[in-house]
Formats: sequence, structure tokens, C-alpha cells
Amino acid sequence: MRSRMIAVVLALTCAALGLGGGVDLMNQAEAEAKAGNHDAALRTYTEAVKATDLSKAQLAHAYYKRGGVYGYLGENIKGIADYSKSLELNPNFGYALSLRGYLRGTIGQYDLAEKDQKAALALAPSMNSPTYQPWVLQHYADIWRRRGQYDKALDLCAQALKLNEYPSVYFRRAWIYLDMNRPADAKVAFKKFEAEMTRQGIPYSTLWLDERGAVERLGRLP
Repeated sequence: MRSRMIAVVLALTCAALGLGGGVDLMNQAEAEAKAGNHDAALRTYTEAVKATDLSKAQLAHAYYKRGGVYGYLGENIKGIADYSKSLELNPNFGYALSLRGYLRGTIGQYDLAEKDQKAALALAPSMNSPTYQPWVLQHYADIWRRRGQYDKALDLCAQALKLNEYPSVYFRRAWIYLDMNRPADAKVAFKKFEAEMTRQGIPYSTLWLDERGAVERLGRLP
């Protein structure tokens, strides 16, 4: 009886302090991120990774999700660190590999970025998702765009589109054309991106800071 009373008191105390289990905190953080409150989501994910009741897989996911919030906010080095922590816990986490590779590309670590994307692509056969491989390929294409090797970047986009009409591939292609000073081609690809985002009901809030900047530039094309 005494142990049950202590448990009740602890539960009520946690509730009063706004404390919950790690999974509850992760769910709360995800809801905050979806609502556009990314600063709150960051704080809540930080509480979640400190929780002692998460399994190894859950903790890997918590770091992965917090890394995504850092990516959204443009804190790319912190995002890389979180994806690395996630991969320490789950080395075959392909989504974390690809997103770490993307962020490594944003800070000029191209060789490391390419290594991550190749490792992520190697995991494609084990992924039960029709969009995983094209999603990784368009991240891989972004490395070559940043390197100024546009033909390689466009070829990877073409490979991705053969697999799936994934909206971000059209966006990546539009960004490549924009950097190539081919505004007419960029506009055509961007319109396809917008149409696919609408058709598939994908919100623009999924885009990260540098991507939102590119969308703004593409949206100003005459």
C-alpha cells in the first residue's frame, strides 16, 4: 500500500511540474514542431533525450528528430552532432545518414557528405519505402550542385525521378538550374515541385532554412 501511495505522489508531482516520460515528451515535441513552434519543440526534445526510460531505438529517434529541428532552424553543426549521436545508437539508420550528409554539405564537408549519402543508398534494399531512394538521391545531387558539377547533380535527379515522382527532386532540379543561370528551366521544374507538393499534400514547413531561401528565390522568377 505504501509503495502504491509513493508512486501516486510521484506521478502527481511529475504532472504538476510538467514532467512526463520520454515517449510523452517526444510526442509533445513532435506536436510542437508540426504547429510551427520549433523553439518549444527543441526544448522538449532536449528534455526527451535526458529521459531515462527510453529504449536505445527510441533515444536514437529522439536525437534524429531534434537534429531535424536544428536543421530547420539553420543550426547545422548541432544538427550534425545529433545525427551522429543517433547513428552511434543505430548505425543502420539510413534517414539519419542522409540528413547528416545533407547538413555536412551545407558547411562544405563534401567528402564526408558523399560518404554518408553512399552509405544511405546502400541501405535502400532494406527500406520498405518507395520514396526512400529518390529522397536520398536528391540529397546526393545537392552535394554536386554545391561543388558546381551540375551535370552530375542533374543525372542523380533523373535517376530519382525514374523511381518516384518525389516532389523534392523537382525542387532540387530547379535549384540546380537556378545556380546554372537557366531561369526558364528552373521555373518549369519549380512549378512541377509546387504541383506535386499540392497533389501529395506535403507542407512547405518540412523544408529547412537554406531550402526555404531557395524556394523564395525560385518564387521570384519572372
